[in-house]
Amino acid sequence: MENRFKEAAIKARQMTNKQLASEITSLTKLTRDELNELLPAKKDKEAFVELMNAVQDETDMDNKLAYLRENMETAGTIVFKLLKAIV
Repeated sequence: MENRFKEAAIKARQMTNKQLASEITSLTKLTRDELNELLPAKKDKEAFVELMNAVQDETDMDNKLAYLRENMETAGTIVFKLLKAIV
């Protein structure tokens, strides 16, 4: 017997991913398709938003580097994905 909420959960996840991709594309020069290709998972998109917030924060470079050190696993993954797309 399948979980009766499975289909609703799938649709909700897809809608959330689309909304998050739209929000990110409004902050960057990436199109939604490019973004979805680079960052297919919701967790990647969320990490990208956090990274963008850290970059746009008014703190000095030392604080930004500290953020990267503290969040190397998630932010580092996103940085490498973005650099790979650029290079």
